[in-house]
Amino acid sequence: MNKVDDASPSAHLELAQCHIRVFVALPILIGWYLFWYMQARSTEANTGLAGLCVFYAFALAHWAHVKRYPGFYPQRRVAAIVMDQLGCFIGMLLTRELGTVIVFLNLWISLGNGIRFGVKWMALSATLATTGLIVLSVVSDYWSQRPIWIISLVLLNAAIPAYVASLIRGFHDGQARLAQYADHMERMALKDGLTGLPNRAALFDEFEKASAHAQRTGSAIAVLYFDLDGFKQVNDRLGHAQGDMLLKEAANCASAVLRGEDVLARLGGDEFVVLLRVHDSGKRARRVAERIRQSIASIEAIDGNPVHVTASVGMVVASGQDADRLGAERIVHEADLNMYAAKKDGKNQIVLTTLSSEIRLAARRA
Repeated sequence: MNKVDDASPSAHLELAQCHIRVFVALPILIGWYLFWYMQARSTEANTGLAGLCVFYAFALAHWAHVKRYPGFYPQRRVAAIVMDQLGCFIGMLLTRELGTVIVFLNLWISLGNGIRFGVKWMALSATLATTGLIVLSVVSDYWSQRPIWIISLVLLNAAIPAYVASLIRGFHDGQARLAQYADHMERMALKDGLTGLPNRAALFDEFEKASAHAQRTGSAIAVLYFDLDGFKQVNDRLGHAQGDMLLKEAANCASAVLRGEDVLARLGGDEFVVLLRVHDSGKRARRVAERIRQSIASIEAIDGNPVHVTASVGMVVASGQDADRLGAERIVHEADLNMYAAKKDGKNQIVLTTLSSEIRLAARRA
């Protein structure tokens, strides 16, 4: 017997099925059988009573095994389904007309297995039930004389599980589509609608990861904040559609100079932020900033219309410890201030600072 999945959620459903079998279904069936036994007083009745005792012993042993070993055991589940359907078959075979009380028990068992465990288990149960009914029509004098009953029951045990199987598949397909839609919406919530770049929320998530990595490795992070000098003039002269095209082109240009681990995000308008993991006190950050500045300046036309834009870049380099203490909001704000300092210096400039003593003091006080 192979244990497939110790933590299978179906184990709880299997235990619930055991409870129903031991404490609900079997006591009712035993009461019904004892009533028939008192009336029949035959050899068949004694045989059936012995069989009922064996079945109840199996049910108790199965319940104990499920409680002790709650994982998913295919052989155990098959054995339970076979015993359930076999019990129905023997009951209908021995009790004849009183067996009509349990004619729908086969179907109930099949549907229960399908709803709890899935379509393939319902198919197994329904196949066993249908086979048992066909055999019953051959070996039982009582049931062989009532072919319309057998035909009706066979059709019910085949058609209804098939219909329920289609409903279960549709339900699971709907769940899968809903999960995909939820995942899509979650990813869209972290993306800028125009450029497809990460937005502010996604940037701050990446900042936390980069900060933790920098603390573990003793490295640092760099935040580059830049916008497009001359963007407003392009937007006013050519219109918002052309301005949007310029923003997309700028995003492509900046992305082209970054590595796979680097993060480029758009905060809104023409403002972009780059998050880098650095190991050289900001030398690579300055190189990246210079390449971004050059790539933005290389944009000469948008949709055939000449444009002239540049980039002003403000940067902050912080250790992992400082980044964790100050947080993304504060460091991005500091980089933003450096960007405005670059604009005051004449635009198309780069201003790089490490954390100032004032920021460090504020962090200690916080």
